[in-house]
Amino acid sequence: MDPKLRNLEIFRIFALTQNVTETARLVRISQPAVSQILRDLESLLGLTLYKRVGRTLQLTAEARAILPDITKLIAQMGALRNQVEGLRDAKAGHLSIASVPTMINNLIPDAISDFRKSRPSVRLRLMSMTASDVANQVRTENAEVGLTFLPVNGNGLDIQPLLKTEMVCLLPRGHHLQKHAVITPELLRNETVMAQGPETPPGFALRDTFDQFGISDLIVVEVNQSGVALPMVKRGMGVALAHPFVLDINDPDVVAIPFEPHVELILALVFPKFATRSQLTVAFVGEFKTRIQAHSTMLAEHSLRGEML
Repeated sequence: MDPKLRNLEIFRIFALTQNVTETARLVRISQPAVSQILRDLESLLGLTLYKRVGRTLQLTAEARAILPDITKLIAQMGALRNQVEGLRDAKAGHLSIASVPTMINNLIPDAISDFRKSRPSVRLRLMSMTASDVANQVRTENAEVGLTFLPVNGNGLDIQPLLKTEMVCLLPRGHHLQKHAVITPELLRNETVMAQGPETPPGFALRDTFDQFGISDLIVVEVNQSGVALPMVKRGMGVALAHPFVLDINDPDVVAIPFEPHVELILALVFPKFATRSQLTVAFVGEFKTRIQAHSTMLAEHSLRGEML
């Protein structure tokens, strides 16, 4: 780390502890060295950063005023350093990924496993969250790449549609509706139907389709993620309308059957609109695309739609 930047980081830690001895312990340098760094920083800035009150040290008003900007600068320089490392060789650095839970439960772990085989030094941060939160994390550049269903607010995002699929009906294996090649709303009238609420992209697409076809009062149990409905389906508590990625296609307890009217869903990659895309990001996206392509082929083998875009 650049010495000046390290001095700012030492000041930031001192601002948190307001104790020279504790700061020295945390940064693993001597107490006199910390004191000298603080004096040098005061001289450089032309400001008094702390004062002694009784037996304790306290930050001055000026120090408190500049602390947020110093913290932001340290974070920005750290991000820049990580980006440079990733651009240089795609073998080291940091990569943050935000995703809706379904991808984390199924496809992302395999993509990460392949990604890390040749990049064991890369540090990863994986965040599971709602579609809107995925968009926000990427928009604010807290994540380099996100995976979510559309639609999401596209402000500040580069959105790349990845795969087109359709809502399916999940049934407990052996359910009396399993004999049907396609599940329709009429077949579900006497069933406990679970589905995502309209605040989620799949739930929004489902309600939009229902409105077009004049379907109402079909959803009995509303969930915020498809994965929440899956264990209830396995226990025979009802059936679920969900995207096919929520299910391991070889699950012995649940079967997925196409649903009509067709409820189209689009899985997309999202990137910060104005940020340079690192080689680490490019490499991870490549691994994920390989996994999603294989999964789409598997869906087709089971008469379920998975069309790469």
